[in-house]
Amino acid sequence: MLSDFDLEGKNKLQKAVYYLKYYGVSYTFKKVLRKCGVPIREESEYMTWCRRNRASNADLKAQRADSGSKKFSFVIVSQNEREAEGAGWNKQTCRRISFAEITEQTTLTGLLKRQKEDVFVFSGEKIRVLPEYLYEITAALSGQGEQHISAIRPSNKRPVDLVYTDEDNSTGKKRIRPFFKPDASLQFLLNFPYLGRCFAVRRSLLEQLAESGEEIMLFGNDWYDLSLQAVRFAEHICHLPKVLFSNLVEEADKNTFVHSKQEGNAACIEHYLQSEKIAGTVRKSDVPGFFHVETEGSGPEPLVSIIIPNKDHIEDLKLCLDSLREKSDYHNYEVIIAENNSEQPETFSYYEQLQKEDGRIHVVVWEGGFNYSAINNFAVKSAKGELFLFLNNDTEFMEERTLRELVNSVLKPGVGACGAMLYYGDDTIQHAGVIIGMGGFAAHALWSLTDRDEKYFPFSLCEREVSAVTGACLMVRRAAYEKAGGMGEEFVVALNDVDFCLKIREAGYQILFNPYAKLYHYESKSRGYEDTAEKQARFAKEIGLFQERWKREIEEGDPYYNPNLTLHRADYSMDI
Repeated sequence: MLSDFDLEGKNKLQKAVYYLKYYGVSYTFKKVLRKCGVPIREESEYMTWCRRNRASNADLKAQRADSGSKKFSFVIVSQNEREAEGAGWNKQTCRRISFAEITEQTTLTGLLKRQKEDVFVFSGEKIRVLPEYLYEITAALSGQGEQHISAIRPSNKRPVDLVYTDEDNSTGKKRIRPFFKPDASLQFLLNFPYLGRCFAVRRSLLEQLAESGEEIMLFGNDWYDLSLQAVRFAEHICHLPKVLFSNLVEEADKNTFVHSKQEGNAACIEHYLQSEKIAGTVRKSDVPGFFHVETEGSGPEPLVSIIIPNKDHIEDLKLCLDSLREKSDYHNYEVIIAENNSEQPETFSYYEQLQKEDGRIHVVVWEGGFNYSAINNFAVKSAKGELFLFLNNDTEFMEERTLRELVNSVLKPGVGACGAMLYYGDDTIQHAGVIIGMGGFAAHALWSLTDRDEKYFPFSLCEREVSAVTGACLMVRRAAYEKAGGMGEEFVVALNDVDFCLKIREAGYQILFNPYAKLYHYESKSRGYEDTAEKQARFAKEIGLFQERWKREIEEGDPYYNPNLTLHRADYSMDI
């Protein structure tokens, strides 16, 4: 499979042939119109997608006939029962439902005593559900759709106890701005209430939560406090990658990301941190409605071993090291420069100068041919730190908290590695996490796009779980590095970082992307790997090896990338 990444440097005719072959006539025609300045409304494209993916009348009829055999009874919990009844619940193909209105005095314990149903659906204000919503929830609770079930505590075998779906905005009959969500992601949830204003929880999970003694706020925060606390106890969470409810908005707000409008979210996050006894501060991001948790470590700061492979290019290396020394507010680090067959005498003079001026800097000499993985594995042998930061020499630290942010991320419970937001010199995004399966193997999220564009909120704003991050700036725990067996030296240049991250995940660790750790990466936007027949053959070989080794992961899809999104582009747009 090719992708838009392959079009860098191609002429217009080559691009046209590519789009016709892989996207079809309709998409190519719209692309041409856009290039000519003719506006193509995204609203109409999404409405077409909705018509193509909605349940047919025959489907709904079959669901009604089948719903009598379903074993679950539902209670729709809302702040206004009359509004909830008009939100589409009276048109459900599953009929075993009742309603429960809550007030500011309603507690979770009181709600459970009052209602005896099996499943509680928390329905927020100003939403509308599709007729098949409860039928789809029933299927998920029965264990169907396993590819989107996240085992939060894999050792236990309790069935799915929380289900959420994708959503969009709606004005009248128009549906716009879909939010295609990742599978269960606690770190994502700590940025904003991504589960949305409508989700379902099994009674047994709510009982466990009530028995824990936590005081849960049910009124006034669109269930954010409840969702954070529920995830603490959930064993299996199911994400249905279907748009099954809409947020009813005014015409002026139709393209607004509704989650940024909610108030009181910081208090919900603080409650979660207190419940888990996590020391940290909840900060507002530069975009209203989104937050960032700055954790505070206990005890001394761990030593970070920063490993930088280098061959000549001392001006790049100097910029990298100067920015680290002058901007970073984290000082407990050592730098290991892995010298790799430099040819210029001034390079070695610079190494001597560095080591004299700063006792934290060391140079080790790799005498073999170029192999990115082998060079880093070799340098690790000289590292003394608890944490390793694999770093390219053509990077520059942008802010003083960058190194500290990486340390805070990688030290979170269950995390094995993390990566940063990387920008090209023109301030477009070079890396915002890696998406497995994109382009047929793997590619960088938001590649070459501008930051803070609302079209791909919230993925550029949030610290979140990802499947992999780039080796240009990759921090890893020593223990995770050792358990994964280091970097695979069969990947000489390409995909060694993604392979390494997938091995870390296979070893039971999470990978985080932290957009608050920011660096410039001055790598060219045009690939430099395939400029000779030999390099093209080597690149193709490494892609083939990656596809073979991680075939199942590619076929199943990246759990942190919604299957409704395209694998051709990096902009989190629909697959149309």
